[in-house]
Amino acid sequence: MKPRPSDRIKAGVGSKIFEKMSHDERIVRGILGVTAATVPDCLLVVATESFIKGASSRLKKSKKKGRLTVGKLRDTVIGVLDAGIGTPAAAMVLEAAAKTNPKVLIRADFCGGLLKEHNIGHAFVAESVIVGDGCCAGYFGQGQMIPADSGLTNSMFSRLESLGLPTHRGTMWTTDFLLRQTEELLQEWVGKGAQAVDMETSAILGIADERGIPAASINCISDLPLQGKPIFGSSGMDPMLFRGIDVVIDVAMQTLVDSQ
Repeated sequence: MKPRPSDRIKAGVGSKIFEKMSHDERIVRGILGVTAATVPDCLLVVATESFIKGASSRLKKSKKKGRLTVGKLRDTVIGVLDAGIGTPAAAMVLEAAAKTNPKVLIRADFCGGLLKEHNIGHAFVAESVIVGDGCCAGYFGQGQMIPADSGLTNSMFSRLESLGLPTHRGTMWTTDFLLRQTEELLQEWVGKGAQAVDMETSAILGIADERGIPAASINCISDLPLQGKPIFGSSGMDPMLFRGIDVVIDVAMQTLVDSQ
């Protein structure tokens, strides 16, 4: 099989464009679907549809291209970056985003609460994350603890408390076992210091930490796997979940604005 004439034309045009790009620009365009120049200094990193739509709807004059939605909150330009679900996706996206030299990153999405005092709709702010996933074990080492930016973390915690949403802070465990979290495994994570569990924070905080970018992780507790309320295991939905989502998004975005 030989390439068609139209294929040769496309390849020729594409090659000319490709030759003019730096290596980093190729990575940004290939993974994020945008030019590096369009990525703003402030990035809200999300993974699920609830947070993508919720955050994007708060931006004025927003435009979506590739994995990025850019708009203004007050006078600050913010990018809502879809990192995908799980660290293999999030690590690729964060590697590309980091090449644009953002000034601040905040991850906002769901997590599971592992302590008795946790409840659905509560907020959890990660002071640090333990690498429990396979992808970031290759980056940073299995079991490595990565800190969040203390200034961003303290600011978000104080704002959450002032709004009256029950809020917790501590160590996140990032895993890639979404549907195979046994009670024995969860208890093992708690024994190693985890208070909550998610699927992206290790990639986000780890890559940001390597690049010297201030980063933090704020989460809405969506499930309680050690209290008999695993993800996708409940027959109904707790109305406090939706209140928690809104408050977490608002606090994360206001913190980005205040960071400038």
